Amino acid sequence: MATVQQPLYSFPPAHSPDAVEWPGDSIGRSDVITRTRSRTRVHDKVIDRIPGRREHLLNRAIAHIVQNAGRQPVFLHDVIIHGIRVRAITNSQHLIDFWRQNWYSPEEWIRATGSSVDADPQIVVYALGGVPDEPEAAYYSRATNTIIFFNTSYYGQLKSWVLGAVGRVLASDYGIHSIHGACVERNGQGVLYIAPTGTGKSTSSYGLMTYPGTRFHSDDWVYVRYARVSHSNQRLVPVEIETNEGEIIRGYRCNRWLEEHPDGRGIARCLDLSNHEVTIDLGELDLRKPVEAYAYTSEKIFYLRTNLVENFPDAVDAILRSDLENVPSATPEFVRANTAIIDSVLDEIRASTHPGVRQRLGNLPTDELRALISSLFAFDNARAMLDIGQVFESSRIFQNPMEPVRLTTVFLLKRTPTDPVVLGVLPLDQFMGRLLIGQTPDGKREIAYNAYRAVDDDAEQRFVQELEAQSQATGEPLYQLFERADDPPESLREEFELFRQMHRATLCYDLNTTLQHDPAITSKKEAVRLTLELIIRGIENRSPDLRLTLDNYRSQVGG
Repeated sequence: MATVQQPLYSFPPAHSPDAVEWPGDSIGRSDVITRTRSRTRVHDKVIDRIPGRREHLLNRAIAHIVQNAGRQPVFLHDVIIHGIRVRAITNSQHLIDFWRQNWYSPEEWIRATGSSVDADPQIVVYALGGVPDEPEAAYYSRATNTIIFFNTSYYGQLKSWVLGAVGRVLASDYGIHSIHGACVERNGQGVLYIAPTGTGKSTSSYGLMTYPGTRFHSDDWVYVRYARVSHSNQRLVPVEIETNEGEIIRGYRCNRWLEEHPDGRGIARCLDLSNHEVTIDLGELDLRKPVEAYAYTSEKIFYLRTNLVENFPDAVDAILRSDLENVPSATPEFVRANTAIIDSVLDEIRASTHPGVRQRLGNLPTDELRALISSLFAFDNARAMLDIGQVFESSRIFQNPMEPVRLTTVFLLKRTPTDPVVLGVLPLDQFMGRLLIGQTPDGKREIAYNAYRAVDDDAEQRFVQELEAQSQATGEPLYQLFERADDPPESLREEFELFRQMHRATLCYDLNTTLQHDPAITSKKEAVRLTLELIIRGIENRSPDLRLTLDNYRSQVGG
């Protein structure tokens, strides 16, 4: 007889069959349940391929707004995402609330950075519920930088598609790299984690914050600028080069051109690290000095998974002060199956010295607190719009989105128990090969470990699979084949040219978060502690030959 799987959680029912969002249970400042809680079944990032399709979809969106004028509110709100103005037009109260919290308004951006902003949006997103004869769907036009959502109010997909669209503009027009990753500063050095889900990115980034001399930078998304040093010691990011022969090179292409034309003549329009435009003669760039990488944070308020409490219990107070999305009620079956984890988190909360945690949760009855903890990680896609300033004091967080941190160290995280290497420096071919394949622990392929990219996923994967077949047949590294390919997808060309600059500017590591397979380790807590010690070792090391295995790593971490 087949075993009946018990449910792990439950959501309150919708108030009507066609609702796309409705109130959840009373937890946090608010909790909104959305009918769609992951990527829509219909999703198309290449609508420009079919003549007239973009115009048809846009007309459907505009017609719905016009037909419901006066009966249904429509919200319009512009935000600035790393200097790019993005406009959201939606009839969802939930989406507009999260949108306003997540990003800087033009006025907030000017106050925070002192930078000017464009008057008109470069990207527009329509997100409309209640559109008849349309499925739950998401569409993207690269040609017009337009995104259209129908009949879904799940904020996670809207955010990810907008970030992908912004990333394409930043790479092609400005040479700025958009990365799905987390960043922490330690003693003035930026540490970047790039990782598939389930390999310890949050554990590593929040765990590093337990060390002195650290500042929290980014939780999920980072912008990186690759700067050249001028003879006058300015750090400048080339945006456009005009040669004396009249050739124009823009965006990410500037980096390769400068390497191949060290004696090139012309002028370069650049951005300095504060985002001010600087135009210089090419001869003023000191190309003998190495490229430098600078990271910038993205979100004003972080949209993150509430299961953060499992690895960082002190965040629970801030989460409960936040607006939430899709936080369910955990079932008794889930609580019973996860008793050890729940009790461990409960013990840490009871012992916490964080004033907010003690004040809010210190006197809660144990059963009530256990139910609360359970609800925050019963569903993997439950989210909070969290102000990191409620977790760490202001001196330990980046508050100006245009404050750069010099990146020195990059960790590609994985969880591969069969690999005895736990920390090793990655040469270029291995670094790029890992990112091209982007294989997650469950075998899924995500190029650059990034599902947010606004690209033709099928075309990219077909191209990479062809390279893999060639690599297996010839033994030649995947990235070397990529470099020689005649016509790779433009999206891959721009992404991996920028990753090549990252490898030139930083020390890149393979970090295998699998220390629990060391027989001498008796708990997950000890494995996490020693993994963090490995990270510290990597930050402090500058040797390109470092390679630590399960057999020898303890000699480097002191425990």
